Amino acid sequence: MTYLVVGESLVDLIGAPGSWTFAAVPGGSPLNVAVALAALGRPVRFAGEAGDDFFGGLLRDHLTRHGIGTGDLAPAAATGLAFARVGADGSASYDFRFDWAFSAPVALDGVTCLHTGSLATLAAPGGDHVRGLMRVAAEAGITVSYDPNIRPSLIGDHARALAHVEECVRLARLVKVSAEDLDWLYPGEPWPEVARRWTGLGPALVVVTRGGDGAAAVLDGEVIACPAPAVEVVDTVGAGDTFTAAYLDALDALDALDGAPLGAERVAGALRRGCAAAAIVCTRAGAVPPTREEVKSFSQGTGASEDEEGHE
Repeated sequence: MTYLVVGESLVDLIGAPGSWTFAAVPGGSPLNVAVALAALGRPVRFAGEAGDDFFGGLLRDHLTRHGIGTGDLAPAAATGLAFARVGADGSASYDFRFDWAFSAPVALDGVTCLHTGSLATLAAPGGDHVRGLMRVAAEAGITVSYDPNIRPSLIGDHARALAHVEECVRLARLVKVSAEDLDWLYPGEPWPEVARRWTGLGPALVVVTRGGDGAAAVLDGEVIACPAPAVEVVDTVGAGDTFTAAYLDALDALDALDGAPLGAERVAGALRRGCAAAAIVCTRAGAVPPTREEVKSFSQGTGASEDEEGHE
């Protein structure tokens, strides 16, 4: 399985709790997913934008360090920034300095899974290009994975954003979304109802991450739930992105990304893998993804089943 991740790469300026001191670390939801997949040993390309500035150099070095080439990075006037303040519970709130004009051609040759989402699919003018790429990939039989990862402060009009999100859901085979995102998209609607409705739009699987309550998936109308392992949280930066990479990795190991039937047992195993990887990230400052061995060791330590490892 060869992955292509398309979307924004940012520098997260993460504030120390209770202070205005910030540390610069590579970020952006799609970039985090790409790096987490690479940490798990998957071949990955990353297509996005970066400026010819200090922060752009940080992003290029980060990709290179994780074995991801920079040939698909288009130039930007300036590298995007996301200021993150961490609360007492480890949760992060964001303030962005970001423009998305992405229009570079992206080769799909040899790609078997395209993952995208977040600002890249919604922010103008680049969002139109990314949604078009999703359409081309879907028509070519490439598995499309999508995570809305809503950033309300940058999205603008709710109705327009909702229309674009549902367009992306229709193009995707796999969707991962947070319960918080669903609350913003469909205020007052229970997440299982929305997830079931989304599977009717086209995806084979809709996974909903629920923070400390773990994750759940809707498959063939049924809900499959997985609790979150108990850990001491440092911060939640990159937890959802790491979950995405780990559950895709688990499905890949089961050949589910090649069109094989998903099945409740397979999906449950992918949820366990995702929750374990996300829990590990929560014990670290910033989006520092675990390796495959770290996830396996953590899962064994918590008593979680790793039966799916035998399919790799």
